Amino acid sequence: MSVRFSVSSLVLTACMVAFAGGDFFSATVHMEGLVWVESEMARAVRNYVRLGGLVPPELQRLAEGTAWLSDPTQVDPNSLVYNPIGAYLLIKRLNQEWANAIKTLPQPQEVFGELYDELQLPSLADLEGCALALMRLQDVYNLDMRRIIDGEIVMKCRPNDTDACHDVNVAELKNRTLPLKLSILDVFYFGIVAQSHNDLYHAALWLNETLAIMNANQCDMCPDRRDVLERLADTYSKLRNHRGALQLYSESYRIDPTNPYTKSRILDEEYYANLQGSYVWQLQRPDDWEGRDKYEELCRVGVLQNRALRSSVSCRYFRPSPYFYLGPIKMEVLHETNPVIHLFHDIVSESEAARMREMAIPKFHRSVVVGDDGGDAIILNRVSETAWHFDYDDPVVAKLSRRVDYATGLSTAEGTAEAFQVVNYGLGGQYIPHTDYFEGDHVTRHIQNGNRVVTFLLYLSDVDAGGATVFPIVDVAVPIVRNSAAVFWSMERSGAVVPNSLHAGCPVLIGSKWIANKWIREHGNEFRRPCGLTPDE
Repeated sequence: MSVRFSVSSLVLTACMVAFAGGDFFSATVHMEGLVWVESEMARAVRNYVRLGGLVPPELQRLAEGTAWLSDPTQVDPNSLVYNPIGAYLLIKRLNQEWANAIKTLPQPQEVFGELYDELQLPSLADLEGCALALMRLQDVYNLDMRRIIDGEIVMKCRPNDTDACHDVNVAELKNRTLPLKLSILDVFYFGIVAQSHNDLYHAALWLNETLAIMNANQCDMCPDRRDVLERLADTYSKLRNHRGALQLYSESYRIDPTNPYTKSRILDEEYYANLQGSYVWQLQRPDDWEGRDKYEELCRVGVLQNRALRSSVSCRYFRPSPYFYLGPIKMEVLHETNPVIHLFHDIVSESEAARMREMAIPKFHRSVVVGDDGGDAIILNRVSETAWHFDYDDPVVAKLSRRVDYATGLSTAEGTAEAFQVVNYGLGGQYIPHTDYFEGDHVTRHIQNGNRVVTFLLYLSDVDAGGATVFPIVDVAVPIVRNSAAVFWSMERSGAVVPNSLHAGCPVLIGSKWIANKWIREHGNEFRRPCGLTPDE
């Protein structure tokens, strides 16, 4: 079961983040706030109409169509944004339908009151981010495109899959009464977004599907056929499928023989098609980065691992300090050496996890990575929001820092460890393979307190599917277990880094993922974790 907020905390969340503006899709908590915003707008419209006011039919239709949001006994409103298709449709509805309907009001303040003064709806960048996220999920979890369009999240088998080669209907985990079906205009929009980002592989997939639906006469509001044909032809041309492009340009030319662009493209594609001779073209996904296949395989294996038994090396009670003598740590050993990977169960309480989440909301900003120049950079492969909690911020934070000290045997005092990094992942939120230790040109900027020795990764929520932490080199998938901590070492006692600690956060498929990282540094821990007698010790 995913983390749930009470009504009062949901209102607090919405007030803090729904009016903050920008990047709503980059954290699930932002989209939870948008659910509240839509509910309040719908309530305001219904009240205005009940008191005798007049609104455009489209606005009244929206208000009546989302009345269920005001009745949490019927369905959990957050289930809308915990499902990636529902999240996309929410962003689209607010960005297009609500925004356009509100523009038709001569005096919107009369309808919405004070809510209108602070209202900021999602932008086109949010809608685009949602589309890209769905395509990312489509890849990592090998989702069935036709089932996505029908509003279902279903994983397909791949020929080279072993343990993961079974169809998983993840949509069964959520309330299926929600209207999640995509229209042909959504399918076409995904193709346009992929094309605009030069993602020719996904552009070809979604534009082809658009054309297939149109050819089957399965749409009431079809996009302009010539536009679809030319976009797909342009995509094929860039992918060097010149015969396919020629066929599409020719069909477009038959629709409009006066278009000079289409005629010139036909001549070009005929020339290149003749040059290619008997070459047989196939659509293939590009190999964007090394190790991608292994990463995705582990993500698929771990998609529902938090709900199933796992084969670990061992499980035992662990008493690393007197603090844990009466209540020992329930430790699951997932990897014994190079790197050591443990899962500490029930290491944080429900109230402590809730406090960490609550404190993070007003501090959130888009997560960054270390760029090529050593500075901070925002990338599409890390979709989340980050806040930093220092020990002096709150007694709960200080208490958890001491607990990390007792559990690892290393000092977490200021200067020896970093503040807690609290993260809430957004739609399709992931973090591609990386190491936590610093190396190369980045060392000079980040090494003042020594390199990172150990990562203490707290799971402050659970999720229904996806979001596992995977270690591609050692073939380990760590599931999200609520109130547990994944602990792994990035450095040997000798000071040598552990390249096998390369890890990644799989994208969240269903749910809301909250984590808190604590990184402990070398300086100040020289005597707590001294070097051994041999380099390998």
